Amino acid sequence: MNSRRAILWLLLLTVGLGCAPLARRGPLPRVPSDAPPAAEQPALPEPQLLQASAAMPAEPVAATPKNILVLSGGGSYGAYSAGVVCGWTRAGDRPAFDVVTGVSTGALIAPLAFLGAEGDADLQKFYTQVRARDVFALRSLATVPFRDAAATTAPLRKIVTGNLTPERVEAIAAAHKKGRRLFIGTTNLETKRFVVWDFGAIAAKGGPAARQLMTDVLVASCSVPGVFPPVPVAVEVDGRSHTELHVDGGVSAPMFLPTGVFEAVTPKRPTDPPANLYIVVAAKFFQDPAPVKPRVLKVLEASVGAFFSGHTRAEVANLYHLSKLHGVKFHVTSVPGDLPIPDSGIDFDPEGMNRLFVAGLDVGLAGPKFATTPPERSPGDGVTPRTGTTFRVVP
Repeated sequence: MNSRRAILWLLLLTVGLGCAPLARRGPLPRVPSDAPPAAEQPALPEPQLLQASAAMPAEPVAATPKNILVLSGGGSYGAYSAGVVCGWTRAGDRPAFDVVTGVSTGALIAPLAFLGAEGDADLQKFYTQVRARDVFALRSLATVPFRDAAATTAPLRKIVTGNLTPERVEAIAAAHKKGRRLFIGTTNLETKRFVVWDFGAIAAKGGPAARQLMTDVLVASCSVPGVFPPVPVAVEVDGRSHTELHVDGGVSAPMFLPTGVFEAVTPKRPTDPPANLYIVVAAKFFQDPAPVKPRVLKVLEASVGAFFSGHTRAEVANLYHLSKLHGVKFHVTSVPGDLPIPDSGIDFDPEGMNRLFVAGLDVGLAGPKFATTPPERSPGDGVTPRTGTTFRVVP
């Protein structure tokens, strides 16, 4: 492992084992009336903002099942998710999703998946042709300790701006007015909380400012802390200006669906058809087993993988149980366990990404092929308590 790769993994470990457990704490206190100016204090109560952004139509159309698409994070492994979406289009039965959510690489896919088949060409191009230099530029190692990140995301911002055209912003606004919803997740560094952005509501405001904010949020949702710089977002709370710093939504949640969505699509009458929840996971549910040398960097690398895999499985299980509670049909797909993939999601290797894209394409063309239970309920995937140290492999 070269020195630059080592720095990236050390930073990822700090993010994974230090920040993520703070994501779901209790509500923040109100800011007192005699508080100092907003520019001198931590950013403000997220729960109110989240509640407003999660608003859904009060009465879903009973005659039509609602279709919800949840896209996980996963870096370059997002090529699999892009392939599923494109393959689903080619299969001919891809629905016009009523709700789409995305974090990290899923955030880049979400607007294009939300708008329909016209975004497929851009999805395929980005996830099969880009290289690392098209996404980020590493800074000099000597300056990293004095910077906000090890790399810049200027190349990624250029791609996001090119894909998020004014016409697409208008199309997102039009879909929002019809009751469809597009949500993107970021992490607010100051509050240590997950933030949900209602892209349709932002797009509906119109103008360059709306497009700029949407671009900032998409870049922020992909900005792994320490690896990529946080994105400043100027806000106003109670008449006071403040600049928040937002980073990768995957720090707080590998995927998400606002609670208000479940409540909105819960069948109101016995004759109402159930909604469908489709989750596309840009990762394997279980990391590939491999020997680990008892050396610091190797131990850290293996630990990061185990942490994020476990976090992803837990969130899929959470969405499964919420689906059962609200009468929603559950569907999930993830990168096949036997598929060779790049060593990490920050390795933008065109060959590996093409392999992932094709695998997703095959899943999408199959109808698509989804599992209806989370890995915790799949044969052989549950945790069996050990009673000793002598084992046998079960076929």
